[in-house]
Amino acid sequence: MSSTPEIRPKSAFCQKVYSCIDTIQIYFVEIALFFFFLNRHMSLPLFQEYVESQIYIQHGVSFPGFGDMGKNTSLSDPAWDKAHHESVLAVLGLQIAEGLPAIVTVIILGAVSDKTGRHKILLWLPALGSCVHSMIYILILYTQWNIDGLFLAAALRGLSGSMTAFLAGSSFYAINNAKPEHRLNRLAVQEFLIGGAYAVGNIMVGFWVKDAGFLKPFWFTLICGLISFLISFFLVQETRTGQESQHQTIVRRQNDINCCTDTFGPLVKYLKCFGNSTLTRIWLAILVFQAYAFVHIGQINTLVLYLSQQKYLFALDNSVTGGGPWAKIGLFLAVIMAVAALATGVCVPIFQKFLSDTKIVFLGFASKALGTLWIAVIRNETILYFAILLLAFELFPFPILRAKVARNVSPSEQGTVFAMMHCGESITYFLAPFMFSVIYASTMSFYSGFVFIVSMIFLTIPVVLLILLQFVEARCPNGYQEMENESCSVTALPINETEVQNQSILTGEPISFISLTKESNAEV
Repeated sequence: MSSTPEIRPKSAFCQKVYSCIDTIQIYFVEIALFFFFLNRHMSLPLFQEYVESQIYIQHGVSFPGFGDMGKNTSLSDPAWDKAHHESVLAVLGLQIAEGLPAIVTVIILGAVSDKTGRHKILLWLPALGSCVHSMIYILILYTQWNIDGLFLAAALRGLSGSMTAFLAGSSFYAINNAKPEHRLNRLAVQEFLIGGAYAVGNIMVGFWVKDAGFLKPFWFTLICGLISFLISFFLVQETRTGQESQHQTIVRRQNDINCCTDTFGPLVKYLKCFGNSTLTRIWLAILVFQAYAFVHIGQINTLVLYLSQQKYLFALDNSVTGGGPWAKIGLFLAVIMAVAALATGVCVPIFQKFLSDTKIVFLGFASKALGTLWIAVIRNETILYFAILLLAFELFPFPILRAKVARNVSPSEQGTVFAMMHCGESITYFLAPFMFSVIYASTMSFYSGFVFIVSMIFLTIPVVLLILLQFVEARCPNGYQEMENESCSVTALPINETEVQNQSILTGEPISFISLTKESNAEV
């Protein structure tokens, strides 16, 4: 005769503690994301300013980054022009050295993570690469090595997957650790944290380098990278159990003998979108995302060049920002991003209650267009700050478009799709600034704000694509449509959904961490 064991008070307390830990644990991804992007957004201006300062020293001219101009040096000095041109080429070369390896790495990591079911490699490997990147800069600052060694740092960070791999991994966890109705909110929170890290990082760099030099800020970026790596590697859990990923690997290998076909088969499948409404929606959403990211990233980089030449921003008697406009520009951009990040985290869940996702994306496009036009035509410092409010909704399209892509993708292949999505973004990160800088340099002689008028014209591309996406979604069902050869990679284990939910209630564990039932394992 069996008797039900009594639950001891200590055991009940432990279950509550474990349940609380499980509840908090799914948000470790967001903590790692904040520190990773704090490292990223601090190291970006840091390495640019460090490279520029070293090249200016080599040419024997003063670096004007914080208004520290020599008595015999001006912005029209030929020596300054030569140093500025060389530094721009060096920075562009470093961005390419990081961006090109990242394009290949993120695709490989996405495919491997889907095949093995170990998606947190998309988090800890880029974080490790950021640590190595900061460490090399610290060694160069201590040993005074040639700055050519910085290309090694850029290449290693690119080979680790860089920012694009981390974005793909964090998007995957946001989608698979939340209920469908809460996914957009989770992505909006991640966008808020990225924007907040951008604001904090730029403000810290602007004043910290001015007061203490480059060494201490680079040590801080290393600490941020280590925190992100340790959290991603030790505290973040996989969204699927080892038994499930092992079963999927066995099923794939039974159907695909070739290892490359087995790993990259899902990637090739997503390229065959003719006649498949699901793939059409996926690619249209990705194209809207990339087209808008191209305009957004290009504008941010060009905005620094544009504002640094506006005479109304020079204030010789400003005791906080100094004589030049550079610290003031950093504060302006940081506040813009902070307000936009806060609006994304707070307003998207509210707007979603009475607006469709497509209308919210259009609202983001309108905010970007109005804010851009305002910056292009205003010639007064006080009135310029009104652009902060006009650009408050500019980040709305990013989380919503990620959610649209995930809505049409099987969970077992979301790593591959997000990798493809952010692979294009890595190209955008060094192509968009280059293209917008060329347009700005070619048109600044007759109207310096013309580049922003051109960017508004570019905004018509994502608008048209979004209208086309809305048309396709209206004609086609919203449900997931099975694709060619999908059975070999998404042969679902026969799990009873009610059983899993009941087990989740009894154990207090998230559904994604529950072990498979014995009946399911027996059928494998």
